[in-house]
Amino acid sequence: MLSRYRKISPSVLLMIGAALMLLLVNSSFILILNIYLRKMGYADTVIAQYNSFRFLGTLLFAFPLGIFIKGKPLKPFFITGSIMVPSVSLSLLYCLEHGIELFIMPLFVLWGVSFMIYNVCSLPFIMRSEPEEVVTEAISLSYSTWSMAMIIAGSLINILSRVEQISLFGHQIVFDEYHTMFTIGLLGTLSIFLLIFIKEAKPRSSSDSFFANFKVMRNDYDWVLIGRVLTPNMIIAVGAGLTIPFVNLFFNSVFRLDSEDFSLIGAATAGIVFISTLGIAGIRRRYGFKTAIMFPQILAILFLIVLAMTQLVSHLSWAIYVAIGAFMLRQPLMNMAGPVTSELGMKYVGPRNQELISALSSSIWSASWFISAKIFQYLRQLEMDYYQIFIITAVLYSVGVFFYYMLINDFTKRDQEVEITAPPPQPRV
Repeated sequence: MLSRYRKISPSVLLMIGAALMLLLVNSSFILILNIYLRKMGYADTVIAQYNSFRFLGTLLFAFPLGIFIKGKPLKPFFITGSIMVPSVSLSLLYCLEHGIELFIMPLFVLWGVSFMIYNVCSLPFIMRSEPEEVVTEAISLSYSTWSMAMIIAGSLINILSRVEQISLFGHQIVFDEYHTMFTIGLLGTLSIFLLIFIKEAKPRSSSDSFFANFKVMRNDYDWVLIGRVLTPNMIIAVGAGLTIPFVNLFFNSVFRLDSEDFSLIGAATAGIVFISTLGIAGIRRRYGFKTAIMFPQILAILFLIVLAMTQLVSHLSWAIYVAIGAFMLRQPLMNMAGPVTSELGMKYVGPRNQELISALSSSIWSASWFISAKIFQYLRQLEMDYYQIFIITAVLYSVGVFFYYMLINDFTKRDQEVEITAPPPQPRV
């Protein structure tokens, strides 16, 4: 399995390494930002509103960016994102800590935009740079950086929380949530130094002006194929947006887990995600798309239901262990299918649609999570319990998995038809 990973090009490895630095920032925010906001006195409804504005930035700009980057070098976009992520993150933390309400909403929007730039460009960069024999491995390794970042960030949060205080330039610093996220935010600047050494492959599609690309959109892209790929993506994204950003609030509210406890659970879970994400490439090659996508996601749905039901028995001593176990199994099972569904989508739509499908996927996820954050905010205002919201997620996941089942069947059928109609190989003279 590892022999194929060794064939990944140095430029893709540098891009993935830079992504790891940026995802450290994102992971630390995912793990403890909501808990930090709650300690600052914000209600669940306000926290959900802040999260929704993060996704609004990606919703507004991902689609235009996907049109703009078609046929263009991607290195400048990576560098732009690597500058924006730490600078916007640190500015946001400063405004939250000092109560500068005027800039909080705009900075949440910019925070989403900064990560969106990297997300939109990474898949097209891999598809341009790697031969078919290692595309699956390159995408899997790219996805695994999220897990590795979560492991490192969760471990750092837990370690720093045990440091009582340090003296820096005459100031005594206690590593609470604010100072921990601020410290990890500074690590994100290391990504810039890795990106300097990237060398790009030639784009596989032609480059036109931004407005010219908009004019030919109707005929230049295969919208039926794109729509089929995005449908299950959108359904699953809406469900995920009701759960993933707020699962730390679930554990904090139901089982009273604090930042350092949840970060340790998140780090351990990410370790399982990392291994499973690297292993899914071999499963896909051996058993095909159907097994690699369907089987993990069905199991993930079952564990999500178990996680939700623990709220009903939270007064029992063993409930917290069942909840942690279900969370630690659900997360890798759902995430390990990500690289395979991305590869399926890229191959299904073909080379000329790949920049657009990458941008639309980011836009769809952000749009869905924006909608989900608003739904979560509304449901919590109605005092709906967490377990009921998680069950809604499970239902949406189930519908999305069914659509993936139909998409895989259609792709397999098309692939077989291409093999049948392909001309036989000519004998060598």
